Amino acid sequence: MKNTHRQAYFQTPAGRGLLRVVAGVCSVAGVMAIAIAWRVAHRPDAASFVPILGWQLLIWLPWIGFYYVVGYLVRRLGTYQDASLLGLILHVFAAVLIASIHLVWFWLVSSRTSPFLDLPGTRFGAFAFFFVFWFLIDLLLYWAILARPQPNQESPEELASNATTERFAVRKGRSQHLIRTADIRWIEAQGYYAALHTDSGSFLLRRSLTRLADELDPRSFIRVHRSTIVNVAHVDGLTTNDSGSFLVTLTDGTHRGVSRSGRRRLKSVLPATA
Repeated sequence: MKNTHRQAYFQTPAGRGLLRVVAGVCSVAGVMAIAIAWRVAHRPDAASFVPILGWQLLIWLPWIGFYYVVGYLVRRLGTYQDASLLGLILHVFAAVLIASIHLVWFWLVSSRTSPFLDLPGTRFGAFAFFFVFWFLIDLLLYWAILARPQPNQESPEELASNATTERFAVRKGRSQHLIRTADIRWIEAQGYYAALHTDSGSFLLRRSLTRLADELDPRSFIRVHRSTIVNVAHVDGLTTNDSGSFLVTLTDGTHRGVSRSGRRRLKSVLPATA
């Protein structure tokens, strides 16, 4: 019975995602093991490949958890194209923090299980440049996840059921208004607020675009830039400016910048766009 449940889990998007992460970590460990074995192959006292591979698997094992941590940060802060300046600063801080935590793990594992513990010229079971090299690879892995748009782990039906916000309560002057999401043409980030642009005017809502993107129906509202969400029903098409940058044109004549990831999202719902 347990095997059946396990097999069913690995057929879900989350289960397949976990398998891909484990395979990726094993690939990194394998490549590193090959590189290290080649680097020390000329030494008569060098360790064989199998102990080196086992050591590297232990070294890179934490990245199974780190991957989900970075993925969560990307969903909250955006990719490097969509994140705000503050978001990018937080990403840099998180990357250095994760690499530093992993560096401590390197030291703990290498000083106990490294096949090079007794090899001359090593310290804590590794050559000094190994630690620098591993730290740089951590930063590179973070960047690779940050630059890659995060795939949705939910089905369209689940996404639709999660998008429950149909109205937003906003204030304009002394008046309070209820804005239907269907009436929103596009949304613009303005500091700590989001400006909801409708036929009736613009209204400020104290909410981040990242949070709004989670509350809106992803089939109807697309985040095309770190500062812009558009209602697909009000998109007239995609154009380019004189510098070659992409712009989304709305039915009211508004033009907004589009990032590369935003263009991909738009093309997924507007297949006829260029």
